[in-house]
Amino acid sequence: MAHARLATALSAVLTLAGVALAGPASAAGGPLAGTWTSIDTDGSNQTLDIMGSGGHVYSMIYVDEAATGACDGNPATITGPGFVDGDVVVLNGALTCLPGGNVFRSRITVGFVHDSSTDTLTDDFGITWHRAG
Repeated sequence: MAHARLATALSAVLTLAGVALAGPASAAGGPLAGTWTSIDTDGSNQTLDIMGSGGHVYSMIYVDEAATGACDGNPATITGPGFVDGDVVVLNGALTCLPGGNVFRSRITVGFVHDSSTDTLTDDFGITWHRAG
């Protein structure tokens, strides 16, 4: 079921991309706004900062302290808009390896499903994210 919602959200990314990228996310906090944390499958710490109203789009920054597969174990970031469709938000951004800022991929898409009963996010990789704090 989550994959069907993610597919719908990906369609929304393509539909909304031209409009949503034209302006920044609102400064008011939406229901997903805040800092989220998780442990990657390789054991590294990850953070996800979600900013904005969440009406149709958030600003998102995903940080993995050791991106084993993508950046040979160096830190990595994905920065870009997060498009909302119900309880799904899809981050569409550039994956950058650190230090040095080498762009690994020009755009990468990562989906997150919000479970309001536990206030957690589950990403495309099956990793559960919790609010920091």
